[in-house]
Amino acid sequence: MVTTGAVAALGLDAEEVAIACASHGGTDRHVSVVRRLLAHAGVGPEALACGAHLPIAYRTAGREAKHGEDRDPLRNNCSGKHAGFLCLARWLGAPFDGYLDPEGPVQRIVREALTRATGTDVEAAPRGIDGCSAPNYALPLEALARAMLRLVLAEREAGGIQAALATIRDAMTAHPFLVASEKRFDYDLMCTFPGNAVSKAGAEALQLFAFREPPLAVAVKIHDGGGRALGPVCLAVLRQLGIVGERPPEALVRYDRPQVTNHRGIVTGEIVATLELAKAGASTGSAERG
Repeated sequence: MVTTGAVAALGLDAEEVAIACASHGGTDRHVSVVRRLLAHAGVGPEALACGAHLPIAYRTAGREAKHGEDRDPLRNNCSGKHAGFLCLARWLGAPFDGYLDPEGPVQRIVREALTRATGTDVEAAPRGIDGCSAPNYALPLEALARAMLRLVLAEREAGGIQAALATIRDAMTAHPFLVASEKRFDYDLMCTFPGNAVSKAGAEALQLFAFREPPLAVAVKIHDGGGRALGPVCLAVLRQLGIVGERPPEALVRYDRPQVTNHRGIVTGEIVATLELAKAGASTGSAERG
């Protein structure tokens, strides 16, 4: 959306850019911003092809869907991304009903942007279908970390892809709630390090985060897709990188040896991340290498 000029041409604000970057919680506030984004595209919720599920914020709070929230595509965590695709389709003059077609104009531009951001030939990458039905690509973790580093360090004055990345980063860091929701790692990390950290979770226990100072980026993937291990592993990485100390900031305490309980609420154990980072060769001091 940003590199094509659609954001400027359609008059999207930072909240609308942030929700297009989101795996959001599906709260009323998220839905309101997604509706605004759809209005820029000139379509209604029926155009969303992401499907529906119990909102993440409901799962986090142990709430049930009492008014059909689990059947509302606006509350899908990816509805903002799909609304962004639809805005891009409008700007390109492409058909709305084909916005997820891998060979359609919208997804071709997505692949071009991914290639530029990751430094990887996304056209040649194995392709699958995401949980929200969007095309998804198998990319090396190193490429994802490289993209996050470029995102967090982007300089608007450089123009081109850097200016686009700076627009996206600034929207995400200004509106972490819209990117995620409360009691989630993305929200907690960006609120703990305001303006310095950018963070984004992915499906099947994937987590990316990066810092402007010190300039570094991290990509974490739990092989079996077990999300409950992801927070503790990320906190352990932050500790070993010296970003947080032995006692983590208040918002990150929930990821420090979280308890495991049974169906009666009895504590049966805890999740402990046992890992040790290793250096791969001598450091050059380069931000790209970081």
